[in-house]
Amino acid sequence: MKYLFVLTFMFTALFGSGQEKFPKPNRFIVNEKVDTILARRADCFTKIKTSFNYYHIQLYNGQDINNARSVKADFQEKFPGEYVVIEWESPEFKVWAGEYETKLAAVQALQKIKKEYPDAFIVYPKKNKGN
Repeated sequence: MKYLFVLTFMFTALFGSGQEKFPKPNRFIVNEKVDTILARRADCFTKIKTSFNYYHIQLYNGQDINNARSVKADFQEKFPGEYVVIEWESPEFKVWAGEYETKLAAVQALQKIKKEYPDAFIVYPKKNKGN
């Protein structure tokens, strides 16, 4: 009787554990809105430009944000449609113009910009990766 109880307990534990021999694959119900949101999110990341991948022309470098803003506004007035941004690199503000993939393109643009901003020069910033 003792062995019958042990065998019954073992078979019950073995086969009654709730494990299926061939488990069903996980299926997720995905709404169409989720797909479109994920597609938009991926699209945003592919379109984002970062200033650290291009040559720029530096127009201003200083600690006064008002001077940086006035240089940016002046540049936009003199060169409409040209990219210009104020970047913060501790402890100073920098006004960068243009996004040039090659140094040759940056040099050609610098020749035109130097007529208005004689102290301008080319920069290729590298993002600090914790070094």
